Amino acid sequence: MLLLMNDSGVQKFRDPALVDFGCGRRLERLGGILVDRPLPHVQNLRQFPDLWTAATAQHISGTDSTQTVSGEKSRWIFTGPTPDPWRIEVPLTRLTLSLEVRPAPSGQIGVFLEQLEQCRWLDHVTPNNGTMLSLFAHAGAATLCMAAAGAEVVHVDASRPALALARRNAAASALTNASIRWICEDVRTFIAREVRRGARYAGVVLDPPSWGHGPKGQAFSIDRDLLPLLGDIATLLDSTGSSDTGKRSTNALILLTCHSPGWHAGRLREALASVLRCRRMESGWLTCEDDAGRLLTLGAYARQAPSV
Repeated sequence: MLLLMNDSGVQKFRDPALVDFGCGRRLERLGGILVDRPLPHVQNLRQFPDLWTAATAQHISGTDSTQTVSGEKSRWIFTGPTPDPWRIEVPLTRLTLSLEVRPAPSGQIGVFLEQLEQCRWLDHVTPNNGTMLSLFAHAGAATLCMAAAGAEVVHVDASRPALALARRNAAASALTNASIRWICEDVRTFIAREVRRGARYAGVVLDPPSWGHGPKGQAFSIDRDLLPLLGDIATLLDSTGSSDTGKRSTNALILLTCHSPGWHAGRLREALASVLRCRRMESGWLTCEDDAGRLLTLGAYARQAPSV
């Protein structure tokens, strides 16, 4: 089992961390609490079956036939107390992010362990000036990483509860006074307005859902709407001129992630390349390593760091 050493040389468990996965579920360690949640597409064997009985929080999904009877509604079961507030800590170069664990009826918990590597990347590559876009920004981890690096950030999400969660995370991370504009709006509506007013940004981070709705019921589908959205975003990014093919060339910071089936790393890279001529584009998988050293893939990314 993977362990860390603290400053006194004492072994401790990784936290936050993916502990184990298999048989359609995942086990995570979050602020000292074990959380057992569905992960239907993963059906391999578990490495630490005895640990699962120690989970304090378990989400029962109505679609998980191994856990429920037909027609049973999704719900959380708690076998003991959880911290209040319940938070995880993510050390960065300049500060430690404090992110709230918020179990939702859907089984989501407000934090995404597979995104922590991207947080660390943003911590290292975000320029300490310029204005950054954070779209589909949810609980605000990317927003806070860029703000901690000294950037001005425009945080946009269509969910008021998610926006409130992101602001609590900012306060807990000592970023209450950071230069962040908090905007609750449909992302496409916001971007279209920014295009009309000729706004310019030094970079963008976006994590679009497979599908969703804006505050006024505006429907979003990644298959239908991502490419047009990227085209609009391209007009907002600081440009270094046009290429022979008419694509905009940019030195902007760009991070595109998603968890949607069919949107693999290569497809995300191609989507960005279709509207931008990026100089240092790279792509890969959003992964977590469990306590047995196994990698679990939970999404994909394409990104570009600005040159110094």
